[in-house]
Amino acid sequence: MKTKLRQTVPWLGKSLKVGHYPMVFDKSRNQFYWELLKQCKDQICIEVGFGTGILTLMALERGAKFIHAYEEDPNIFELGKHVIKSVDKSNRVNFYNEKYKSKYHGVDTRVVYHEIIGKKLWNEGIRDTFRFEPSRIIPSKLSCNVRLFEGSVNQFPGVDDTPSTGIDYLDNKYLPVLKDLWENQNEIVMPDHSYPSGRIVNQYTYDINSYVPEVIELDLDVNNGIVFVEYYLNDFRLTSGHWREDKSIKVDKHKTKFYQDTISGEWWLE
Repeated sequence: MKTKLRQTVPWLGKSLKVGHYPMVFDKSRNQFYWELLKQCKDQICIEVGFGTGILTLMALERGAKFIHAYEEDPNIFELGKHVIKSVDKSNRVNFYNEKYKSKYHGVDTRVVYHEIIGKKLWNEGIRDTFRFEPSRIIPSKLSCNVRLFEGSVNQFPGVDDTPSTGIDYLDNKYLPVLKDLWENQNEIVMPDHSYPSGRIVNQYTYDINSYVPEVIELDLDVNNGIVFVEYYLNDFRLTSGHWREDKSIKVDKHKTKFYQDTISGEWWLE
């Protein structure tokens, strides 16, 4: 199994770089979900896109009664199932190697949780994945600040670079299973996170349990500088590497509108 997983999941055979799988050592994100998933206690849950199994393990440790875990990618599916079984937690999990759709929702399911929001907020079809979903979805609140840098771009350092998930339970149970699959267990390259500052020129918030339009439109009043967007889950700020990896737009004339396509995630100014 170890050899097969290394062959089918490319980053397992190399030194682990957080850019290949951002959740593993993102302490602030892991701590955010650890707190969020307390809502799973005594509940029958669904995880949408279980990946390496990190959130399902958190939910089980937080007292979830049972979990229906969905993962569309066949190779990642085998990896996540291997991790969860290795921690002796699979007796409370059903695994599904398919894309989750709201029609799979069961009448006794109370909590649907996920980690399928990327730096564009709308990754992996989240706008439509939960449409008409009657259960409680967590996290559900998506928000975005549109910032303008006038002059130089100010940054400040981000996450701690210690190779820990930030959760003792995961460090003791989950991380050893992953490290057993890495060829070079002690070669861990941490991310160089940094965050933008600047003046917020507008912002929006949506709940994915509610109607989300195909295009978001915001009024702006910007003339010169660099426009950048930063994303949040509930009140947690998403990290996605160095800010220059995200899309930014240099403005050298007056702009009055911000638009974002909630299917592709792309945004632009007019």
